[in-house]
Amino acid sequence: PQAQVKVIWLQAWFDPTRERDAAMALMDQDADVLAFHTGSNAVMVAAQERGKLAVAYHSDMRAVAPQAQIVAVTHEWGAYYTRRARAVLDGSWRSGNVWGGIREGMIRVGDFGPAVGAPVRDEVMARQKDIAEGRLHPFRARQPVLDNTGRTVIAAGETLSDARILAMDWLAQGVSAAPLKR
Repeated sequence: PQAQVKVIWLQAWFDPTRERDAAMALMDQDADVLAFHTGSNAVMVAAQERGKLAVAYHSDMRAVAPQAQIVAVTHEWGAYYTRRARAVLDGSWRSGNVWGGIREGMIRVGDFGPAVGAPVRDEVMARQKDIAEGRLHPFRARQPVLDNTGRTVIAAGETLSDARILAMDWLAQGVSAAPLKR
């Protein structure tokens, strides 16, 4: 499908007022579905108020957006934190990067809202299982991936390494945003 994705950079993890303002601005530009990578439920509440759909982040937010939530991406870091705390206590803790995802049980999708029918729910859960079992890699390109200037950034059949994911400095085709101020 052809999608247009618009990004508003907040450069903050938790700023409910600005999160809501950004959501309202996107909906004023006729956004149908919202997604976010911030720490409050402000986007979900705004989507619920406006009758739009949204992807919850960090937790199931159906309590504040029962009709808006289509799915939640939730983080399950409790077991990881317990292991790390025990390592500190027993003296075995070492600093390092953590790449925990679906396979490690640290991230999952689910908690579907009423707008998502059973066939779509089943498909999403099947793909989540494929990722967990290593049959599907979210950063493997079946066809060339272009950036929003038309340049090929991932060749067909290529899988991005962790280093390349960390170094991503491009937006995919169909994504527009003001330049990120650093």
